[in-house]
Amino acid sequence: MHLFIEQAMNGLQYSALLFLLASGLTLIFGIMGVINLAHGALYMVGAFAASWVAIQTGNFWGGLLAGLVASAIAGIVVELGVMRRLYARDHLDQVLATFALSGALFALVPSE
Repeated sequence: MHLFIEQAMNGLQYSALLFLLASGLTLIFGIMGVINLAHGALYMVGAFAASWVAIQTGNFWGGLLAGLVASAIAGIVVELGVMRRLYARDHLDQVLATFALSGALFALVPSE
């Protein structure tokens, strides 16, 4: 019985996660009309910059500022370089381009 309750809770947690992801994507697509799957990669760029600066300088607030600046610059570059060309195109093109962009950004960050 304990295993059944545990699996039921796991299923409930997983379904809640899928609901949150789906509702977030639906909300963004409904308001903006753009499907962008590279949000996580932009957050990762900011987190990487923040942690690198914080480790190099020993200053948390400097790292926080560097993370904000790095993610803002990455977002501007993505908007100007990729997204503006995709607004008039099909939604599948937006999905494919942002998914490829996400993979490219994840590949650029070194993993140690």
